[in-house]
Amino acid sequence: MNLQEEMAALVKEYKSSGLTQKSFSARKGIGYPKFNYWYRKLAGEQVREPTGFLPVRTQGSSVPAEAVEVVYPNGVKLRVPSEDLSLLSNLIRLY
Repeated sequence: MNLQEEMAALVKEYKSSGLTQKSFSARKGIGYPKFNYWYRKLAGEQVREPTGFLPVRTQGSSVPAEAVEVVYPNGVKLRVPSEDLSLLSNLIRLY
């Protein structure tokens, strides 16, 4: 069995294990970066888990919003007046 076949078998086992990639790779004695590389390679880069912020698309509204609210992953809520979106942009970059 070559390395690609071996890693494909491990990725298949991981998917049914219910473990995180870090836990699974530790149990199998494989470095997490190596396992993650093979997981992404074999999945064709389509199984990327989101980290951080995701793009948001808005549609035009006839009623302007008074404020924009952003909820950070740690639960902190941030309300910024909608006319000052540059401030919002700068605050997001701080996180």
